Amino acid sequence: MDGVDHLVKLLAIVKSKGWDVALAADDVCGSRLSDVDNIAFRSYAEPLRSLRYSLEENKLCMAALNNIKARLAKKIRNLQKRCAPLVHQDGIERVPDEILAHIFEAGHQMSENSRFALRVSRVSRRFRQVSLQTPSLWTRISSLHPGDQTETFLLRSGGLDLQVKLSGDTISFDKLRSCLQLITPHSVRWSRLTLIMNPDYQEIMDEFGLTYFPRLRHIFHKYYPITKSAQWSMPLLSQYGGHYVPFPLRATSPSLCQLTCVELCFEDYDTFDMSFLAQTLQGMANLRCVPLEFGNDESGDVTLVERPQFTPKRHSFHIESLKVTLRNYVGDDFVESLFGVLAYLTASLVDVSLLTFGDPNNLLTHAEFPHGPTMRLQTRQPCSLVFVLRELPQNCPIICSVQFEMTTFDRESYCRRANLSICHCHTPLASMLKSRFFTRHKSMHASGPTDVTGIELMKLRDM
Repeated sequence: MDGVDHLVKLLAIVKSKGWDVALAADDVCGSRLSDVDNIAFRSYAEPLRSLRYSLEENKLCMAALNNIKARLAKKIRNLQKRCAPLVHQDGIERVPDEILAHIFEAGHQMSENSRFALRVSRVSRRFRQVSLQTPSLWTRISSLHPGDQTETFLLRSGGLDLQVKLSGDTISFDKLRSCLQLITPHSVRWSRLTLIMNPDYQEIMDEFGLTYFPRLRHIFHKYYPITKSAQWSMPLLSQYGGHYVPFPLRATSPSLCQLTCVELCFEDYDTFDMSFLAQTLQGMANLRCVPLEFGNDESGDVTLVERPQFTPKRHSFHIESLKVTLRNYVGDDFVESLFGVLAYLTASLVDVSLLTFGDPNNLLTHAEFPHGPTMRLQTRQPCSLVFVLRELPQNCPIICSVQFEMTTFDRESYCRRANLSICHCHTPLASMLKSRFFTRHKSMHASGPTDVTGIELMKLRDM
């Protein structure tokens, strides 16, 4: 308890006379904070004796203050830990049920399964009541769910649209039949259908007469094509997704003209019918969004079964966005044929990701490179920025804005270019950039993560 009495007396002086008087720097001969005499100070003459007493007493006050500060800090931390959950609980209790339901719906939309709904319904009695009164939380049905859970979800979802996932790879025929028996009466409510089933499992759907889906707007399937989709009636279908399948669509499907968004992903294919892809895309009269992804893990040698014999006029069909992703091993011949298939499109936003192991410069020189005023370009391997600036406007004269995400590291020329600034480069290069590109086009931006050099090229016409 050393120093506490000194500190109490000092605070009393502060309270009666104020901070300035109590802690004046030149007031060392005033009233002492203790009557205890220090024998070691008796031999000192004034003012040294008073100075030593004042110094000793103030040190004791400071030691007491430090002790109090440390203990108070610890107590404050403990109180904060105890208050935090109670503050959160009080805040949640003040939120109206209607707002809480919207929060639950937002959390539900951030996930792709039904776990959020189950977990939030088990937090507290109030959470359970609110979640049970929010039908949208219970609209995701999966063949992997237990039968009683499926029945409960169907009951809680009311009459809302259902998102149905049918997976046959990890369950038996009997379990799939049991699931279909429960959800078939609600097929008129299906709005999104995800199929991960081989053709044998898909035959089970025919047993239940599943051919009419009046609310179905989105179909997604993985690994296996849909064998009977041409026989289905889907008047509202607008989005289609197929991943890792030989070829997901039929060019004669009656639903093609309805589609506005088609997302296709092809991997590890030995042969590819480019003509079939062309016919399929050209049959989509209302197409607005096209994400395409191609990739082989072992080699880029792909046999093109047939190249398209007919393509519409170049850049004659406008869409909102075109995204092309090329991964790992994709041959130049394949890319050239693919760009030829897509040449009839003009997209407001073109997103090209060249994530291949080859030289990206070889993929940027095609005359039929995707066409659009705004472009995002990502490369896996280093490429010449100057080369890209020269080639892009030649192949796409309407380009106005380009965002790059690429590595500019070149081991051979690193030392030579390490200190080169785009704003202070030599005159021929600056003149080329100014005359060939920036006199026509608005801006270009190169950026990347921490290991990618960022360069911003703007308003070079003002150099």
